[in-house]
Amino acid sequence: MSFQSIPILDLSLARNPATKSEFLDSLRHALLEVGFLYIKNTGIDDDSIKEVISEGVGFFDLPTEKKFEIEMKNAPSFLGPSIAYSKSSNKKPNEFVNYRIL
Repeated sequence: MSFQSIPILDLSLARNPATKSEFLDSLRHALLEVGFLYIKNTGIDDDSIKEVISEGVGFFDLPTEKKFEIEMKNAPSFLGPSIAYSKSSNKKPNEFVNYRIL
């Protein structure tokens, strides 16, 4: 897995039958070979994007206790992982390290 730059995909290409396969090839490459990408020309207005970013920053600024109140594992539909804890040899007996990044 080697790349020189982060792939930037133009979503407008996916909306055009003549360029859709080009977009899908680029998407496949970005996901399988690079692991992440940027998407441009999404059709989402700048104000909505700024609002989402602001909400995200606001969430991460919350105290940890508040974040735990809305933890996904509290949702009835949650099927994913929960907080990763591990014993560490340099910790006291029964002391765990919380590896969650909040």
